[in-house]
Amino acid sequence: MVEKTPPVRSGRVVRTVLVAATLSVGVGLAAIPVGNWADQREELDRARIRRAELQAEIAEIEADIEGIVSAEGLEIAARCYGMFVEVGEELYQVSGLEGCVTDPTP
Repeated sequence: MVEKTPPVRSGRVVRTVLVAATLSVGVGLAAIPVGNWADQREELDRARIRRAELQAEIAEIEADIEGIVSAEGLEIAARCYGMFVEVGEELYQVSGLEGCVTDPTP
């Protein structure tokens, strides 16, 4: 009589392990883009906030520049730094004072 050898089940175990490993690697790789996407959203939100801050600062600087280069701003600068006077006005220099008086009292 010939003895029967038990069936080899190692093929089934190997297949099960390979399928489980493939699924776990796939799930692990799928989680990476989700994390990157969330980080990118946070970075984009921070960039938008910074952009709004910079735009407000630029608007403030542009308003300052407009005030300086306007006719009134140029006249004030000329009175302060260039000794500009109109006909009929008198110019007084006071030593020790720095800056400019933009609204003199009569």
